[in-house]
Amino acid sequence: MTLVIRPAVSPDLDELVAIENECFTYANWQAADFLKHDCQLAEVDGKIAGFLVSREILPGEREILNLAVSRAFRRQGVASALIQHELKRHPGEFFLEVRESNLAAQELYRKFGFVEIGRRPQYYQAPPETAIVMKMK
Repeated sequence: MTLVIRPAVSPDLDELVAIENECFTYANWQAADFLKHDCQLAEVDGKIAGFLVSREILPGEREILNLAVSRAFRRQGVASALIQHELKRHPGEFFLEVRESNLAAQELYRKFGFVEIGRRPQYYQAPPETAIVMKMK
């Protein structure tokens, strides 16, 4: 397996939206949203397997806005590779929100040193759900 991480570009948008729709029952991202922020994608053997979108909040602080891996590429280290790449590119503090029910994602983030720092009741819609706010130094 050859995994390459690179910045997303306009021709990638249809595939990113397809992964977003596959991974999230109520996907909120439109094609143009991906390139409004820092979007890195993972290719496995030339096929887009997943993506990570982040943004700078303040100097030295970033927020992971979206992370998704296509079902066909899960449990192959794609999400971990995207997170590792992001952490190396931008040393500092990271924040994110994750659905309370998404235990697999919470476990993955904890593996990288993220800890729960708060909760936002009813943060997510469709279905309504609490967000767990996590931080990594």
